[in-house]
Amino acid sequence: MNLKSILSILLFYVVVAGEARNESDAILDMSFEKAKVIFPAMLSERASMEADGTPTYDFCEVNEDGIMLFYNYVEQYYCELVAGPDKYTGIVRVPSYVGEEHLPVVGVGVYAFSQCSGLTEVYLPNTMLYLEAVSFYSSQDLQKVNVGNHLMAIGGNAFEGCKELSSINIPQSLEYVGYEAFMHCDKIASPLYNEKYFFYYPMDGSEGQSYSIPSGIEVIGEGAFIFTDLKEVVIPNTVKTISAFAFDGSDIEKVNIPNSVETIGYKAFGQTRIKEITVPSSVKNFGKRVFGTAWNLKKVVLENPLDSIPDATFNNCFDLLEVTYPETVHKIGDRAFTHCESLTKLPDLSNIDTLGVEVFAYCYALESITIPPSITNIPNNAFLYCSGVKNVNLPKGLENIGEYAFYHNSKLESITIPSTVKSIGNAAFEYCMGLKIINLSNGLVSIGERAFSQLYELESITLPESVDYIGSLAFSYGQKLTNVYVYWQIPLQLTMDIFDSYQYSLGMTLHVPSGTAELYSSSPSWSEFKNIVEDVTSINCIDNNGKMAHTPRPTKRLVDGKILIVSESITTIDGKSFSK
Repeated sequence: MNLKSILSILLFYVVVAGEARNESDAILDMSFEKAKVIFPAMLSERASMEADGTPTYDFCEVNEDGIMLFYNYVEQYYCELVAGPDKYTGIVRVPSYVGEEHLPVVGVGVYAFSQCSGLTEVYLPNTMLYLEAVSFYSSQDLQKVNVGNHLMAIGGNAFEGCKELSSINIPQSLEYVGYEAFMHCDKIASPLYNEKYFFYYPMDGSEGQSYSIPSGIEVIGEGAFIFTDLKEVVIPNTVKTISAFAFDGSDIEKVNIPNSVETIGYKAFGQTRIKEITVPSSVKNFGKRVFGTAWNLKKVVLENPLDSIPDATFNNCFDLLEVTYPETVHKIGDRAFTHCESLTKLPDLSNIDTLGVEVFAYCYALESITIPPSITNIPNNAFLYCSGVKNVNLPKGLENIGEYAFYHNSKLESITIPSTVKSIGNAAFEYCMGLKIINLSNGLVSIGERAFSQLYELESITLPESVDYIGSLAFSYGQKLTNVYVYWQIPLQLTMDIFDSYQYSLGMTLHVPSGTAELYSSSPSWSEFKNIVEDVTSINCIDNNGKMAHTPRPTKRLVDGKILIVSESITTIDGKSFSK
């Protein structure tokens, strides 16, 4: 709402109320900055209390019924009613203007009428513009509230727990009602809405029913249908915005989003029972967690031109089987598909260049993972606990594998790391208990802590000469690991053991380049090997065509502290030799 609209509304209620000229002047002089408090995103939510819970206020005044009411200044020319030293009881009428300055009362502050036992009715003036969050919270005897004719915003949880509240007027000026504003208002039996905004549908008494939102409604408010028993909601083609939490926690099984909708807010369809849904191309603004924990959701078609799938969009959609989205999508956000436990195959990743943290974690039913060449980084926890995965295909061009990326992919039997990969993060393949074959290509620089720990089927590992860092216990607790091949002419300096003491006791053999056994036998950690054999002359790597290349290493000698190359390397591919 712009400043012109605000001033028009304020002028209207001044004329209707017949207030004095100087009063209307005060309102008309409101600048945009002074008026900003009426916007829901800018509600001040000042508790007006000391740390010990003692209410604070700027001044007090007796109303026409002899009841002392307490106020705080709002900026310079306005005030709001706040909690006083004693709880308000009975019937409370709040005047339009108070104090020596004749200030308009434009708001009700946080906790102002909260837990007021014995408070039964409240009448607010036409100057009232907003009710802040929890302003009437848990006043269980409250039966009726008249908010005036020009209220614009009601904060979150404002009337939560007002179990006897059965009567509240909804003026045409009202544009915003916050999350759970009428939670547990059990006596409100009818939906609350005005010409453009739908605010609240009663939670109970609607089991198994279908409800049609009135035509003309443009905004479905925050939590409007939260926890309702409705099975179906018909949205008219006048609706432009479905706000955050609009259907969260409801029993909705069927809803069609019309082409008029432009915005869908945070967790709008979270925790619902919808099975299939299509988001039309008209939707331009698409929030996070829109379908988070939609228990029964199986199929989703996103027609809207998104650049990315927002964070946690399908988080905890346990039954999800299929998601399609347009080619415009290049990023899948953090935890977008976490705990999609029925997902057997990945959505189309061919146009994706960025994956978020934990993006497909706990997708137990996934059987195969193929990363497209457009992705250069696999983020932390990306495929954590994908325990059904049997095949992982990594592309040439991949540069980094994050921490816990494939943690506990227990059915995975082999993995080839392309030569473009520079780093493998901590615990990246830990507890891949079925992993038998690991191909680490020359080009790898860093292997993180416990990166390949707990691999119970791994029998041998080859460490490329390009590696210059290996973290603690990187290959620990692999009880079948018997052969370790290394290519450093000078042993890589290790700060901590990369194997565990039990592995050393099993008699692993360390295979090293010719002439380096003595160096390894006197180097920290490497000296723990009981068997050191000088038989390493080549290294395996993957060429650009995906074929295994066998590269004999140059013969090197350590002479007077210098490494001397005494022969050229020969590369063999598919049985053919090529001199470099």
